This record gives sequence, C-alpha cells and structure tokens, in this order.
Amino acid sequence: MHSLTPAPLKGVSSGVQWLLGAAALVIVLGGLKAIGHIVTPFLLAAFLAIICAPPLNWMQRHKLPGPVAVLVLFSVVGLTFFLLFLALKDAAESMASQAPLYQARFNGWLIELREMLAARGLPRELLPSTLPLPATATITGIARGVAGGLGQFTASTLLVLLAFMFLLLEERYLSDKLNAAFPSRRRARVRARRFLRSVYRYLLIKTAASTATGVIIGGGLAFMGVDFAVLWGIVAGLLNFIPTIGSIIAAIPAVIIAFMGMGIVEGLLVLALYVAVNTAIGSIIEPRLMGTSLGISPLIVLVSLLIWGYVFGPIGMLLAVPLTMIAKLALDSSPETRWAGILMSDSVKRLHD
Repeated sequence: MHSLTPAPLKGVSSGVQWLLGAAALVIVLGGLKAIGHIVTPFLLAAFLAIICAPPLNWMQRHKLPGPVAVLVLFSVVGLTFFLLFLALKDAAESMASQAPLYQARFNGWLIELREMLAARGLPRELLPSTLPLPATATITGIARGVAGGLGQFTASTLLVLLAFMFLLLEERYLSDKLNAAFPSRRRARVRARRFLRSVYRYLLIKTAASTATGVIIGGGLAFMGVDFAVLWGIVAGLLNFIPTIGSIIAAIPAVIIAFMGMGIVEGLLVLALYVAVNTAIGSIIEPRLMGTSLGISPLIVLVSLLIWGYVFGPIGMLLAVPLTMIAKLALDSSPETRWAGILMSDSVKRLHD
C-alpha cells in the first residue's frame, strides 16, 4: 500500500522553485496588506514588548512581582504615548497658525531671486513666477486636522497598549514554553534563545539611540530658537530607525524652517547640528554597541522600505528596517539559512568567519 505522504518534487529546476517561492511571497504580502489594519497594532505592540522585555526581566530579578512590573511598564509606555500626542498636537496647532507667515516669506524669497537673476541678464520668461505650493488654507486645514486627531487616544492606540500588556504577561513564561516545546531538541532551544537575545539587544540599543537623537536634536533646536523644535526632535527620533535615509529626511524640514525663519547662518548651524548628532550616534556610538556584523546592505534597506511601506503604509516604512533586521537575525541563527543573512549584510567580512 502506498504512503499518502506526498513525495518531494523531483526534476524541478531550481529556477522554477525560486519562482514558486517568489509567487508565495507575493501572495503572503498581498494578504498582509489586506489585513494591515488588523496586523499593524499588534506589530507595534510586539515591538514595544520586545523593547521592554529587558527592563521587565531586570525588575523581576530584583524581586518585583511580575504583574507589578508589567503594570509599571504599561504605565510608562502609556504616559509616553500621551505626552507624544500632546507634543504633536501643540506643534500641529502652532504650525497651523504660522503657515501663512512662512508661505509669505517663501514667496518673497522667490521674488527676490527672480529679480536678482533677471538683473544678471537671465530672461524673465525662463523664471517661474510662482511655485506650485499648497494654498495657505489647505496647509492650515491639514495641520488643524492633525491636531484634532492627535488630541485624543484612538481605538487603535488603546488596542496597541492592551496587546502590549498581554504580550509582556506572556513573555514571562516564554523560556518555560521553549523548554516544553522542544524537550529533546537542546540545539533548537539554544538557537531560539540566541535569536531572541539578538533581537532584544538590537531593538533596545536602536531605541535608546533614537531617543537620544531626538532629545539632543530637539533640545538643540529649541536652544537655537527654531520653530517647532519639539516636532523636529520627535521626527528625528522616529526616522533614526531608518539608516542614512531617515536622517536626511528628518533634517530637511528643520533646516528649511531655520533658513526661512532665522537666516543663513542659523540654517547652517542647524545643518551642522544634524550632521554632528547623526555622525556621533549613528556612525560611532551605535555601531560600537551593536557590533559591525549587524549592518544591512543599503539596497536591502531601500527594498525593505518599499515593500513594508506598500504592505503597512507609513507605519510599515517606520518599522521596515527593524523588521528586516529581525529577519536577518533569524536567518543568521541557523546554519541552513546563514547564507541569506550574509547576502543581506553591508559587509563581506562574515564570509570569512
């Protein structure tokens, strides 16, 4: 009697197998996009839980009861969300009130530039009289809409916080569950623990570096008197999760605001602040803490931004690099898939390890 277990495919070329794998990946990504509004809150909660796992373990090692430790972390994260929302709300309201002023200044700069170039012999018809900027009412309306939406905790935020709390409660028994799930596979348990430690370490260091980046840049801009300094600090901290590209994107609006509102010298000082902070934290301190082996190829970063941004929208772009890094750590943790992790790296040194 023949076995009902399907035999492995034979005679299928590796090209066809790769094609089938790519098709399966596209189907999975399409499914995730369709249920993105459900997955995204739990994804954010999972990242928060991973970041808070080391502090939770530290509190438990110091004899603080597990439920109390979870409640402390839940309160801290909830308060942080609330303060961020308040800061963004105030910044959006301030931007709504000052948008007409900045647009008038920009139009004045454009007129002066046209006159200067025309005085040097450039035909006026080659110079644009206006730039396609949004109307002042449109900018004000968007800013006020953002302020109104951020002024309250939404259902999604509450869902994130609740899921975060339950994930922390679950994390306390994760080690015991690994032992029960793999009772006779010690090597599998070791690999799982090594992978989890790598993820914890990466996200904790990256979050600390991003927080430091946001605080230093926000404080520096406030000291210089740049408008919306708190907003630019929050943006710098969030976009620090995206290597290189995020730092550039975060610097552009703050530098433009400094040039338009304060002057050329102040704008250059703001630019120097961004360069100094991102060089010190992103290129010196962070690599030393993480280790150079955790780098991702710039091409992989760009592809991950496009893919996760398509699947989960702006939140996906924000979490694209952490998601990709977790995938790389998972690939590195197994000898069978380590080759894929090597291909995702930004260096070839690992090939000779």
